[in-house]
Order: sequence, then structure tokens, then C-alpha cells
Amino acid sequence: MERDELKQLNQTGTAALIDGADPFGLRGFDFSIRVPEKSEIFDEEEAKAYIEGCDYPETADDLLLALEVQRMFGPDSLSRMRILDAMCGPGRLGREFLGLGAQSVVFHDGDATMTSHAMDEAAKAVVIGQHIDIVTSPVENIPVPDNTFDLVICHNATHQMANIDRLEMAMREFVRVTAPLGHIVVADYQRSTTPNFFRALEERLLCTRPEIVPLLIPSFTAAFSKQEFGSVVCAIPMVRKFMVTDAETPTLTQKMWERVGADPVKGHLMDFSPISLRVIIQKE
Repeated sequence: MERDELKQLNQTGTAALIDGADPFGLRGFDFSIRVPEKSEIFDEEEAKAYIEGCDYPETADDLLLALEVQRMFGPDSLSRMRILDAMCGPGRLGREFLGLGAQSVVFHDGDATMTSHAMDEAAKAVVIGQHIDIVTSPVENIPVPDNTFDLVICHNATHQMANIDRLEMAMREFVRVTAPLGHIVVADYQRSTTPNFFRALEERLLCTRPEIVPLLIPSFTAAFSKQEFGSVVCAIPMVRKFMVTDAETPTLTQKMWERVGADPVKGHLMDFSPISLRVIIQKE
């Protein structure tokens, strides 16, 4: 997708809102109330289907997030960090970090099918000097010592949690395994009632295959709001500072535009918008 194509898609979505249309029935949902998804953990067949559908070479969303994190902490930061890809699913994000020069990545998930796939795929690309490992466990009980990682990152997974208590348990565990002055970054969809959220979500759905729309909307009704994340983080000790904010569209090089254009899921770039949030925590 080129810049002009994206602009045209955005204009189409904005026009739909201006005209008062509600093509996806979003105004019928009460986004002030969270509706959890059916399960936090996939069964084996669901995990295999998710891997088949989401872990493909052209996908751009995990690379865009990895580049965002690299910009956040500095161009050489990844090579110095011990990274936990928490609730990693197929492990695509961790592999993008390795491709950008990370030297130590541990893939964590509660599903053995996911962690096995993540390890197998990472092993194909790892080079001398890079360390990879897997941990399969519930997110609230990750079997590693305190203060192990410089960066814990969790991408598009917290919206699957059953309730806010489970979210707090996970966030406490992320803080526990993070080293002093290390960071936790959560990147996920959010639930909001602002005009910017509705506008961005409608634009995203306009770029989503029709058969996927009914599957994607529940991810937003199940997502946690910025306020809910803020209340959880405020309750956790050993947090030095934090921020919870909307995601922003990244500035892309020509090479990255080509990568985004090759991704058959044209809406992935639109996830970097007010439909998503960023929680950035530094540990004491």
C-alpha cells in the first residue's frame, strides 16, 4: 500500500462518518462496558489455525512495533537488552527483534503449540551470538527469577484476558521479572468512546475483509481502556514511572512502505492509531 492509497482509504472512512453512516453497527455497541472474549487460551486446533492465519512472511505489524520500540529506546538498545516476548503467540515479534539485532529473546506463552512454533521458527534465523529460549506457563506465574529481563513486551494479547484482576496479575508478574530500571511495554487494542476512536476503528474496518469484521469487533469490545490500564498500574508496587497513551502512526521509510504494501492485511498499519494503546512502564 502506497501513501496515496492509504490517504484515499482514510478519506473514505472519514466520509462515511461525516455522512452519518454506520456500516458496521458500531453505534450499537456500548464501548464503556467491557465484554470479555470466550477464552484466554486457545486449544490446539485453534492455536494451529491462528498460526496459519497470522504467521506469514509478509506481515508488517510486528516489524512496525519492533521498530517503534527500537526508536523508543535508541538504535543500539536491542543488542543490550534481555527481552521477554510475553504471551508471544507464534513468536513473530521476538523474531523481528532478533532481525533488528537483539541478542537475547525468550518466547513466553501459555500454549505449548505456540511456544514450540516460536522456537522452531526463531531457530531458523538465529545467528551466532544470539540466545533464544521458550517458557510455557500461565502469564501470572512465569517460572523465571526476579529481575531477569531488561524489556518485557506484550503485543495484542491482553484483550484476551478474562477480567481486570487477571490483567493486574499479569502486569504484576511482568514487573517482577523486569530488572531494576528496565521497561514493560504493552501494545494492544483499546476500548474507548472518543470520536477519534470511532473514526479510526471505522477506517480500520473498511480495510478489513468482510468475513473478518465480525471476528475483529469483539477484540475491541474485550479490550481494556486506558483508564483501566492506568488503575491497574497504579496499584502495582515497584513502578518508577509509567504512561498510557494512544498508539500513533509511525513515520515510514520507502522500504517500510514497500513492506507494508506487501502485507495482504492492509489494515495492519491502521492498528497504529487511536484504536490501539501503549502502556510503557519503567521499574524502580
